Amino acid sequence: METSSPKARILVIDDDPDFLKLTSMILESGSYDVMTANNPKEGKEKLILDKPDLILLDIMMDSIFDGFSLCHDIKTSEEYGELRDTPIIFVSAVKEKTGSRFGFNSSEQGLVGPDDYIDKPVQGDDLLARIERLLKEKLGKC
Repeated sequence: METSSPKARILVIDDDPDFLKLTSMILESGSYDVMTANNPKEGKEKLILDKPDLILLDIMMDSIFDGFSLCHDIKTSEEYGELRDTPIIFVSAVKEKTGSRFGFNSSEQGLVGPDDYIDKPVQGDDLLARIERLLKEKLGKC
């Protein structure tokens, strides 16, 4: 039986083409409409154009601060006003490479942080469960 509700649209912003490909396959298997961006600039363009329902955002791309600053902009900037409540999940390989993850404390950092954080490599079932939970909480979808 087909449902008439539209698929949630997810934008994945990451500079790793392998991660984009693998994550797209995972998300498509969960019946999500997937858009990708290879860098923060392309991500900003797609945010405005495509208006995703959820964003997967790499922390470190061109610089160590790209993900942090883009997340903050989406959550606070007038430019992204209609996207302010869009759930954002940080994805990062920092833990895999260093043994610990970024310690993010929004009040100390002076930045608005993500709705969730997941370490790379992502586990498909875990990623899909987190996405479903956030979409239900924020958008009443899924």
